[in-house]
Amino acid sequence: MHRRALKVEKPMAKQSPVAGVDLTPEEEANLLLALGGVAADLDKTLAPFAAAALREYVDMFNGQAMTSLTELKEQRLLAILLSLPAKDFPTDDQIAKWFGLTTDRARAFLRNTLARNRNRLRDVMKAAAKSVLATAAQTGDEDSPFEARFPNAVLIQMLNDDLAVAKTVRSPITKKASTFDTYVIPKGSMTELTGLYP
Repeated sequence: MHRRALKVEKPMAKQSPVAGVDLTPEEEANLLLALGGVAADLDKTLAPFAAAALREYVDMFNGQAMTSLTELKEQRLLAILLSLPAKDFPTDDQIAKWFGLTTDRARAFLRNTLARNRNRLRDVMKAAAKSVLATAAQTGDEDSPFEARFPNAVLIQMLNDDLAVAKTVRSPITKKASTFDTYVIPKGSMTELTGLYP
């Protein structure tokens, strides 16, 4: 049977761990369905996940005890979020595919993971917010609202929480009618958020 040798590299600290994985054509096709991209870039696509998997083992060997399957999954998602570039912050649908969940359960899973690891993920969430806000564009004249595509509802909730406690009254980010992931950001709210996430 034909097998493809796969090398995955991700620098960590002073080392560059390398994992060799043999993939059947079917496994490769399934990975591309789950992660996106093309076969030629699969090594690069898998690199953050390899780093996340290694982090999970390092934590285990360093004595971090897991008392439940839920905790193990949360630690796994935490490691992935810490490894992925901000521009690749996962969608609810991606998390659902990776962990075998419905989209609603994936959203709750992400929310719980963020809540339990708020301090460790603060920089990740800030970077994800900045990445999305940088893509926002006005839909009309200079007073018109902005539109942006957000990867998941949890990120929207975080930004709306920021707007809710702003000194100046701001309107929340809302989903654009008849779209799946496009949201409308009022101009004043955009000004507030870009000040919080420069």
